[in-house]
Formats: sequence, C-alpha cells, structure tokens
Amino acid sequence: MDFKLSRENFTVQKTLLDTVNEQAVELDYVLPDYCPEIFKVLSCRIYPSAARKSYSGTKLGYELSALIRVVYVSEEGEISAIEQTLSYDKSVELSYAPKLPIVYLDPSVETKSCRVVNKRRIDIRGVIAVRVRVLCDEPRQAVTSASGGGIQLRKTLVTYPSKRLFITKRVTVIDEVDIISTKPPVGVVLRADASVNSAEKKILSGKLLTKGEAGVTVIYIPEGGGEIERISFDLPFSQVSDIEGLDDRFDVYVDANVSSCAIRPVAKSEPAKIECELGIDINCLALRFESARLCDDVFSTECETEAERTECSVECVPAPISETHRAKTTLTYSEGEIRSVMCACAEPACALSVISKQSGESAVTGKLSVTVFAKNESGKPICLESELMFEHSLENHVCDCGSSDIRAQVGAVTYNLTSSNAIELTVEIKIRGYICEAKPKSFISDIRLDDTKPVERDRTCALKLYYAESGEQPWEIAKRCRANLDAILEENDIDSETVENGCMLLIPID
Repeated sequence: MDFKLSRENFTVQKTLLDTVNEQAVELDYVLPDYCPEIFKVLSCRIYPSAARKSYSGTKLGYELSALIRVVYVSEEGEISAIEQTLSYDKSVELSYAPKLPIVYLDPSVETKSCRVVNKRRIDIRGVIAVRVRVLCDEPRQAVTSASGGGIQLRKTLVTYPSKRLFITKRVTVIDEVDIISTKPPVGVVLRADASVNSAEKKILSGKLLTKGEAGVTVIYIPEGGGEIERISFDLPFSQVSDIEGLDDRFDVYVDANVSSCAIRPVAKSEPAKIECELGIDINCLALRFESARLCDDVFSTECETEAERTECSVECVPAPISETHRAKTTLTYSEGEIRSVMCACAEPACALSVISKQSGESAVTGKLSVTVFAKNESGKPICLESELMFEHSLENHVCDCGSSDIRAQVGAVTYNLTSSNAIELTVEIKIRGYICEAKPKSFISDIRLDDTKPVERDRTCALKLYYAESGEQPWEIAKRCRANLDAILEENDIDSETVENGCMLLIPID
C-alpha cells in the first residue's frame, strides 16, 4: 500500500524541577566601638537575594546572599542601625542536563528572630526558603499531512513557540547622589527601598539593549541625630546582552527588578552626598511563534487504522500584566498610646503565586511585610511590624496558567491613626510581568494502516442518505460512515464546521 506521512516538529515547555531549598541564617554580632549600646531592638529584617547561576553537568549552582539590618534604640533614645551581609553557595541536582534551561530563583524569609545577649552583642537566627524552578523545551511531533490508503485527517490550526531563548543578567549601578538642600545629611540608614520604574528594550544586530530607571527611597536618621527623614531619587541603568540567534522574529519580554540596594554616606562632601549601589536583575525571555495545521484525529475509508497520540499543553503568546492593587491592614500598639508616626513602609515578603479561581478567572496572591516607625505617649521610638496577605484578580485574564513571571512592587504607603493605639495602612501594590496561557492539546504523532482488516462497505450503491441533526459535525459523520470528508462537503455544499439545521445529507460512497 502506497502510504506517506509528513510531520511537523514543535516544542512544549516542561518543568524539570520545582523545589524549595532552605538555608539557616546565623549571626552572632558584636557592635563596633563607634556604635551606641543597645537598649531595645526596634526592627530586625533579613533581605535575601539569589544570583550567579552556574552549571556543571546536572548540577545547578547559585549564590544566596542575606542582608541583615537591625534598627535599635540606645538608652538615651538615639536610633541606630547595623548591617551585615552573609553569603552562601547553594546547588540543586537535576535529573538531566537541559540544553537551554530557564531558571527562576525566588528567595523569601520563612522565620527570623533577634536576641539581645548584652548591650553590645546580638544573636540573629532565621531561615531563608528559595523556590527553584527549572523549565526547558521538550520536542514533540505531530502529523501534518498523509496520502494513500483512503486516509482522512482532521487538522486544527495551532500557534506554538518554535524556539525559546532566555538569559539573565545582573547590572550593578553605582552613583553618588546629592542630598537636596532642604534635607539634612544622612547619618544612620534605617531602610533603603528600590524598584524599577520603567524598562525599555530594543534589538540591535542580535543584541538586546535594555535601559530604564530605578526609583530609590532612603529612610534615615540625620547626621548628629534628629527626626526620621525620607529622600527619593531616580537612577538610570542600561545593559547590552548578547543573545545568540535573537532577531526581529522573536517576541521579547523583559523583567527587571532590584535585587540589592546599599546606601553609604559620603564623608566630608559638599554638598552632602550619598553613594548608592544597586544590583538589578534583568530577565529576558524571547519567543518565536509559528503556526501549523496539525492532525488531531484520523480514520481510513479503506482499512482499520492505529494512531499514536501525544498529549501536551501548548503555550499561547504571553499576555503582559501591568495592574495595581490596594490592600489595607491595621497595626495595633499594645503597650500604650501612639503620639505620632514617623514613617510607614512596606516590601514584598515572598514571590507572587498565580491561582485559578472557581469563576474561571486567574488571580495572584502574595504577602507584604509592613513596618511603622512611631513614637509613644512618652516620646520614645517604637516599631510596629506585621505581614499582609493579599489576592488580586487579574483583569481580562481567564486562562489556565502555563508559566508566568509576575512580581510585586510597593508604591505609595499611606496611614491613618484610627484610635490612640491603632494605625490603618493602605499599600499600593504594582503588579508587573507576564502570564502564558497553556491549552491542553492532543495530536496524532504516528499512523499505521492495517490492510489485513479492510473496511466493510456496501458497494451496491453510490450514495447513502443520512439525516444530520443540528450541531452535528461533518467530520464525525464522515468518520461514522467511513466516507471521504471533502466529498461530503462538496456534495452538500457545506462550508462550516457544524450542520446548522437538521437536514438530509448525501454521503458519496467510493
């Protein structure tokens, strides 16, 4: 039997690894001589970051760092802060070495504690959990055409990612920033928050140019003491990345986020300056999509057929996400009354998760750490901390999420004293990134005809009559009657995928 098949290669994304690594954080810290003694710890924060991916066979290595910042008050009521950075080399084992893996590292703090051993010594303990996701392309095949043996194919148009490129770059931005004349020089840094405000991309001769601007906010105690101050400024950044095979046929998605922010006062400068060092991680995903008509069902008008199927989820074109959510929480001071609020701030405490709701919509869930520095009725500094869980329904995104890269950035934080000991915070959360819908598909990957089992057909007539009900598919009718689909469509002048009204059809018999 003269029978020929043609196939199309395509790729689907496979999750090679999705695990959580834990790292214990331990720091026994003795204050330098120039720091005032500890009377009371106001706040202890751990800021984790993971970078420097490396591969050795099936082993994936990365560096985990933890910036520890402790804010405390001396017996005289002076607010001070100390910082220390710890680094750890971590690795995970993969089941095999993928060719072009996509790696996401999302660290978050699980637990933390700070114990004052004596006036000049503190003991800090904590646990950092790093979610490690490794994705890779998996090749698949599907039949696109066949001839001979009375073969009949049902084909559907599918758009799929034929090639995927991924690269991560870390940009270090170091710059000196003038303190505006209306603000006092920086003495002790209590917090330094930064996020990417904008990021633009351009492809030039196989290179990806990324440039943007990061917004930085510094909360500090002035040099020589005083009330808490806040300054904000923007720093530009740019990065040129070599990506082999990149051209204008790719859709490029860039996610830039600040992984570290260090602020240092510049000594003896006029005007007063600070040095700002930012670590910015730039993730670039480039996808090239192609379309093909792939076979998802088959039969023969002459003999029995055996078909092999491939089950997979095909990614759609990523949908950009740029939405804003507002969340509220109330912090209560249980040891007295609040006289005044010095500042309120928040930061993401974990990576966002995408969930599918019962309504069919998609939503993201996350957690924020919120902090308020205030003064009690005696004028002494206090710090209130809490965690805020939130859920945000994505607008116009009703899908089964295949993959995503969505991050939260904190915008404005406003507060309102609702009673003598309670503060209501409203946090603006900017949700940025992209989400890919993954649609389950089933395709025919191979067909075998068994000519020892011919189809029994009535050769005494050239036509059969078939009463089709409304909504019935011509393909199913042809398959049931073992007839040529094109002949049925032509004979009955059908140009749609279903029969609109119940009617009598003529079924040609070969």
